[in-house]
Amino acid sequence: MNITIKKYVDDLFHGYEETPELRDFKEEITSNLHARISNLEEKGMQSNDAFTKAVAELGDITTIADEISKQKRNELIGEMYIQQGNKVGVKHAIGYTVAGSVLLFGLITSLITYFSTNNIFYGISALLPFVVPTGAAFVFLGLTQETARNYPMSWIRALIYALAVGSILFGITISTSQYYLDGNTWVEILGILIPFAIPALAILAFLLLTEKKRYKPWVVEEQRIIMEDYYQRYSDPELTAKRGLLSGALWVGALGLFGLIWLLTSVIYALFVIILAVVCEMLIEYKMHKKSKV
Repeated sequence: MNITIKKYVDDLFHGYEETPELRDFKEEITSNLHARISNLEEKGMQSNDAFTKAVAELGDITTIADEISKQKRNELIGEMYIQQGNKVGVKHAIGYTVAGSVLLFGLITSLITYFSTNNIFYGISALLPFVVPTGAAFVFLGLTQETARNYPMSWIRALIYALAVGSILFGITISTSQYYLDGNTWVEILGILIPFAIPALAILAFLLLTEKKRYKPWVVEEQRIIMEDYYQRYSDPELTAKRGLLSGALWVGALGLFGLIWLLTSVIYALFVIILAVVCEMLIEYKMHKKSKV
C-alpha cells in the first residue's frame, strides 16, 4: 500500500517543477493519505476501497501545486531579471559617445549655416554628412549590444540593418533639402527619395521576416508563464463567447453613435465616443479577468 500511495502522489504531480515547497506538499499529502486509509481500514473497509475513498476526499489539490510551482518560477525570473544588468561595454560606450557628439556637432553646424544664409536648403545640406552616419551607427550599436532581455545580434546582420537605415536617412534628408529649392516638383522629389528608400525598405523587410529570436532563457520562461495564464483565462468557451459578444456590441454601437454625432455636430465631438468605447473595452477586459480567477 505504501508503494501504491507514493506512486499515486508522484503521478499526480508529474511534470510540475520539483521545488522544496512542492516536495513538502507531497510528503504532507502522502502522510494524510496513510492516516486516512488506516482510519478507514480500522472501521472495517477493505484496503482498495479505503484507498479509493481517501483519494476521492482529497479533491482538486493540483490547484495548490500550480500556485506553488508558479510562485517559484516567478521568484526565479525576478532574481534572473535583477541579476541581468543592462551594462554597456567600453566599446559601445565609446561608440555612443562619438556618435552622439558627431550628431550634436552636425545639428549646431546646420543651425549656424541656416541662420547665416537664411536658407533652409543649405541648413539641411549641412546636416546631411552628420545625420546619416550617426543614425546608422546608433542602429548598429543598439543591435550589437547585449541587453537584459536579448543577446546581441551578429555584427554582419547588424551592419546590413545599419546600412539600410543609413540609405533611408540619406534619401529623406536629400529629398527634403531639394523640396526647399525653387522649381522642384513633387515628382522630382519622390524620384530622388525612391532609389534610396525602396531598396532599403525591401532589405529591412527581408531581415525582419528572417529574424531569429534572441531572447534570454528567463524571457522565454516569462513568456511561457504569460501564455499559460492567458490560456487559463480564456479556456472557458462560455466566458470567451460572452467577452466577444460584449465587445462586438460595444463597438457596433460606438461606431453608429460616432457617425451620428459627426453628422449632427462635428468629428471633434464624435471622437469622445471612441475614447469612451476604449475605456469600456478596458473595463470589460478587467471584469472578464476577475471572473476567470473566481
